[in-house]
Amino acid sequence: MTHLISGLMSWMKSGNSRNDLLTWAKTEYGKDWYFAYNFMLKNNGRGPNLTEINGPQYIRKEVA
Repeated sequence: MTHLISGLMSWMKSGNSRNDLLTWAKTEYGKDWYFAYNFMLKNNGRGPNLTEINGPQYIRKEVA
């Protein structure tokens, strides 16, 4: 298990090529892959979180 985790971490820390980022974006982000891919290119390989994809979520309370 440790070998698997260290292998994944070394892959993520290595110089992410555009092809690797494209594959990751298409795999992880589904319909939002294009946005995620461009986001990762601009942010040194960091993927977007849900707020960055969907925008802020506001909780609406119903007033009686």
